[in-house]
Amino acid sequence: MNSTAKIGLFTLAVLLALGVLVLKIEDLPFLGKARAASAEVTFKDVAGLDDKSAVRIAGVRVGKVDGIRLLPDGTAVARLVFDGDVELRDGAWGQVKNLGMLGDKYVDLYAGDPARPRLADGARLPGRSSVEFDELTKLASDIGKDVKELTGALSGSLGGEAGEAKINRIVDNVGALADQLRNLVESNRQNVNVTMANLREFSSSIRETLARLDRILDENRSGVKGSVANIEVLSGKLKTSAENLNSITGKIDAGEGTIGKLVNDDDTHKNLNEALTSVKNGVEELRTTLTRINRIELDLGFYGEYATRTEAYRGAFRVDVMPREGRFYRFEAIGLTNGRRFDETYRYETSIDGGPPTVVSTKVTRTEDAFALSAQLGRRIKDTTLRAGLIESRGGVAIDQHLLKDQLQLSAEAWDFGRTSGNAQVKLFGQWQSRGAVFLRGGVTDVINPAGRSFFFGAGIRWKDEDIKTLLPAALSAF
Repeated sequence: MNSTAKIGLFTLAVLLALGVLVLKIEDLPFLGKARAASAEVTFKDVAGLDDKSAVRIAGVRVGKVDGIRLLPDGTAVARLVFDGDVELRDGAWGQVKNLGMLGDKYVDLYAGDPARPRLADGARLPGRSSVEFDELTKLASDIGKDVKELTGALSGSLGGEAGEAKINRIVDNVGALADQLRNLVESNRQNVNVTMANLREFSSSIRETLARLDRILDENRSGVKGSVANIEVLSGKLKTSAENLNSITGKIDAGEGTIGKLVNDDDTHKNLNEALTSVKNGVEELRTTLTRINRIELDLGFYGEYATRTEAYRGAFRVDVMPREGRFYRFEAIGLTNGRRFDETYRYETSIDGGPPTVVSTKVTRTEDAFALSAQLGRRIKDTTLRAGLIESRGGVAIDQHLLKDQLQLSAEAWDFGRTSGNAQVKLFGQWQSRGAVFLRGGVTDVINPAGRSFFFGAGIRWKDEDIKTLLPAALSAF
């Protein structure tokens, strides 16, 4: 085996080691190990909850949402898959919650009473929806209306000539009550005399008690003086506070200041409602932006290939950005063994047999070990994907046919249509994707050029990095 083949095998071994390391770090399912459906949760409203949203128990992420569908009765059913063996007991339920005030929504599960029977896989659980920001806004608006109505009622009851008349009636009623009490005392004077005698005896006892208190006060006069002084200071402060309170309530009733305008001025109340509406619309727009970012899917992977005839090897790292279903942008960084091709033209003068000088042009093709870049636009139509853009730093097109529920892919790529050493580069290959992250690929490269035609085989891994998606809203909020 020559040195190039040894380098190729060493590169494949390094790629496999990196693949195992990524599987360990990212905790990706490997080959036959795949997530299994464990439960379904019904909700009246799943606004903001998307496919691939997290599933948590006691704050710990245990799985994700794998599809949301609508039932005929108008309710939604979210299908949940778990990363490990999650035990749900009888009485379990789910709820839609937010990570912070503006964070992503997720499904929070209550696993049920551990003492009760375990639920079977695929069991349907009841769901609850959390309180929405719209409900809090409506509650604040209702409270403002109630405060305005209460202050209006007080102003109508005690203000103006009608309020003065009510106060006069209260004073007249107090006078009539005093007359009735005087008549009651006259009709019960004997009882009153007995009561007065009792009061005299009581007052005598009081005098004795006061005498005792005088002696006590004489013994503690300095402390009593200090307490009286404190009481006088406190009463003065209370008087000042009462005057300030009367001044404040008078200004509010007159419509002065912010609170007075809020209570008495309809325009101020209207402006406050408009401000709350603007805040609500801003929050909704921010939530919509974050939801769109959360829908972007990232498909990452890397792979290695070895050509059996030319003993060439290549390694590539690929990122597919999918902003919406059916469309994607592909970027690849490729390391090529034979290097990239560079065409250079040299011109010089020469003379033949002493004749006049003649300009001669010579084109030289050389290759250098370097990285090639691929940047393609892709569109999937049912089971067929069309791609166009740069393939190994040259313009090209490609087509992919997906079979067996995307587990098998047949592809054809053509690029570098202007090379002088032969026809365009054409590559035919197939790729088999396991139920985990590993895939195998093989085929024929440089099909229409006999000198470079060779069979190749390779392997790689791919995964969808949800951690990068989680960091995108934080990066957006930082700006």
